[in-house]
Amino acid sequence: MENRADFSLIGLRELHQLSLLPGGDFAQLYAAYLGVGRRLLGLSIGIVSRIKEGDYEVLAVQPGDGGISTGDHFLLGDTYCSIVVSKQGSVALHHVGELKEMRSHPVYVGMKLESYIAVPVYVQGEIFGTLNFSDPAPRHEPFSIEEMEFLELMGKSLSQALEQDHLDQQRQLAVNKMEENIALFEGAFRHAAIGMAIVSPQGGWMRVNQALCNILGYDEQTLLASDFQTITHPDDLEKDLNHVQALLAGRRSNYWMKKRYFHQEGHIVWALLAVSIVRNADGTPRYFLSQIEDVSAQVTAERALRQKQDELQQLNQELANMARTDPLTGLHNRLVLIERLHQEFRRCERSREPISVVFMDVDYFKQYNDSYGHMEGDIALQAVAAALRPVIRDTDVLARYGGEEFVALLPTANLQAAERVAERCRLAVAGITTLKKDVNLSVGVATIMPYATVAADPEALLSAADQALYAAKEAGRNRVRTALL
Repeated sequence: MENRADFSLIGLRELHQLSLLPGGDFAQLYAAYLGVGRRLLGLSIGIVSRIKEGDYEVLAVQPGDGGISTGDHFLLGDTYCSIVVSKQGSVALHHVGELKEMRSHPVYVGMKLESYIAVPVYVQGEIFGTLNFSDPAPRHEPFSIEEMEFLELMGKSLSQALEQDHLDQQRQLAVNKMEENIALFEGAFRHAAIGMAIVSPQGGWMRVNQALCNILGYDEQTLLASDFQTITHPDDLEKDLNHVQALLAGRRSNYWMKKRYFHQEGHIVWALLAVSIVRNADGTPRYFLSQIEDVSAQVTAERALRQKQDELQQLNQELANMARTDPLTGLHNRLVLIERLHQEFRRCERSREPISVVFMDVDYFKQYNDSYGHMEGDIALQAVAAALRPVIRDTDVLARYGGEEFVALLPTANLQAAERVAERCRLAVAGITTLKKDVNLSVGVATIMPYATVAADPEALLSAADQALYAAKEAGRNRVRTALL
């Protein structure tokens, strides 16, 4: 349980670092993802692939001297990743050689890759490729849920980077088209791929091309008889008019904005609008040159991306909670206990108050497990946790320390108060009536006055409570023993 918590924390930190990497340099980005994945998963080979129409292209590989190189192409069916595409989801194989149907697979025959884990990488809702890791050595046990979730988060993070790059390219393409069409305006106006218009200083359409008519759903004559204000969404109109006034006043020479138009059929069209002003020789405004690109699909993609980011944030929060909570009992885990022990110890040291620890162990729990099975043992531990919760104050800390051991941290509690809490804990557990067999607690209590004890430290307090627990066991179990440092 502790190793899984450590893995989750490390994975969160690594994912956070990956999310801070600048976009654009995908060679560096791929190398970072592969380095993190190989290190945390303990696998020697990492690959980022591009999959298109049955072709498997290696975009990046680590290490680069293992017989596979960046730029290599393979038939998709000759790779383990064909399983990922077929499943459209994560795949984890910890010992391929044990699978009879896989022993004749080209990868297994040629490279003897025994362990393999991969996730699909999506761009615009389609599988772009895979992020996969493998090793010639089989794993001693299957990949854990934490490892699978970590790799799936890596895949989502990489998908978002690729998605954002795709959107940036689309946006840059729109700007480039605008500049090109302005330069070649007269020759390209009518046949431009995006909407183009010449607009009077008062907002009326003076010329429009067919692309703009197609985007907005109006015929040319209908548009020329109206103005842009009429078909602009009212929530965007004021911002657009402010930009227009800035052009007319000479405070700027161009602007671009994302805005909404009303289609002739009534629905909303999202557009990227780029406008520049053309002036007469005397400097007075002559007309506006407008380029209008339909980005409704892009807006939909951006919303989907934001939703994915929200989901990733929620998953990160869930992982963080998992890293600090015992999944069986719902109590704090040892990590939180040690953290709070140090915090409260220093606080009590400053405030010159006592601090106590109650160390509890379920008596003969191994025999209980052996007699009734681990499932019943888990039920018993959950019942113990439920019995202890009402005894411990909200200001105290109750944690599952490991196995059948529980610890309560009681800041400001002196020895007598801690002994009373310990006895109530013992009685609460002894009063459980829902289990296959009655269970009891042996309890050790330790109290320390941080300001009055030479070389006092939190670990000494925990150790003293542990020693008191063993004294309770030596004295016959189902009792409380105390220690004062």
